Amino acid sequence: MITSLYLSPEGTLKQNLDEDEMRAVVRSHTGLMWVDLFKPTDDEIFFLDEVFGFHPLAIEDCQHVMQQAKLDDFGQYLFLVFLAPNPKFKPNVESKDNQNSEEEPVLEMDMFLGVNYVVTYRIAQLPFINGLLERAKRDPKRMFARGSAFLAHDILDAAIDQFFVMVDKFQGEAETAEIQLQSKATQDVLTGLLELKRRVLSLRRQMSDHRELINRILRINHKTVVLESHMYFRNILDHLLHIERDLDVCSDTIDNARDGYLAIANARTNEIMKVLTMVFTLSLPFTIVTSWFGMNFAHLPHLENPHGPAIVTVVLCISTFLIFMALRAKHWF
Repeated sequence: MITSLYLSPEGTLKQNLDEDEMRAVVRSHTGLMWVDLFKPTDDEIFFLDEVFGFHPLAIEDCQHVMQQAKLDDFGQYLFLVFLAPNPKFKPNVESKDNQNSEEEPVLEMDMFLGVNYVVTYRIAQLPFINGLLERAKRDPKRMFARGSAFLAHDILDAAIDQFFVMVDKFQGEAETAEIQLQSKATQDVLTGLLELKRRVLSLRRQMSDHRELINRILRINHKTVVLESHMYFRNILDHLLHIERDLDVCSDTIDNARDGYLAIANARTNEIMKVLTMVFTLSLPFTIVTSWFGMNFAHLPHLENPHGPAIVTVVLCISTFLIFMALRAKHWF
């Protein structure tokens, strides 16, 4: 599906332009056009080459999921690949199916940035894009009047802001898992927590890639990125740094929860070993004596004595009681 908006130099907003109109806008280098491709068909993908003349390698990158931010300079336009949070992803450390493994935490979105146009390409539903499109329809001058670099900033900034919500989810799950590990300390919770740690570290690396992408936009000498837009892109850098710090805090929370789990597990193991050792120690008199009297010797003490079992039982009980008192005196339990 293709959605197109064009603000002409006269301030008129046009929607759903056909191919000839889009081609004329690209050649005119005037006004500003935003074309959004959502789950495009093969014909609509071919439209990227026919109307805009994008490089085949860039179009190929759009068709293949890369899960890595990048920036390519093709002379007349810039090609950006960046990631946005998946609104359907819900981290759950107690999930037994690899934490919604069918739903990736981030989704790829591609962007072509020209002098008077921005083309976005996506195969997933991204609510923030739909919100920006609706805002552009309501107030096109505010969205389009400043140029393509500012429109690209608005899209990138909206995508990055969604990561704050995802980081809050990660932090909430980490804190919940920490409480759960302290109360019941199950293996399933620990497994989910380690999977959450992997997700957090992966997102942390992706934020670093995004930060490098924005830095490249600021360093690149390209006609589409006007100097006035630099301060806005630097604001995105501040957001990325904030997200990275929050992810570091989340990672520390997960590490603390894991260390707490291991400490509790070791304490429980020591307690079990202590009880078992005490039981074994108290049973030593019974084990030794019964083993001795269980031998098939011809002459054993009290073998013929009718009171032999009672005498041996009393001696064993007294021995066990003395061992118990000795252990108690040493404060071993």
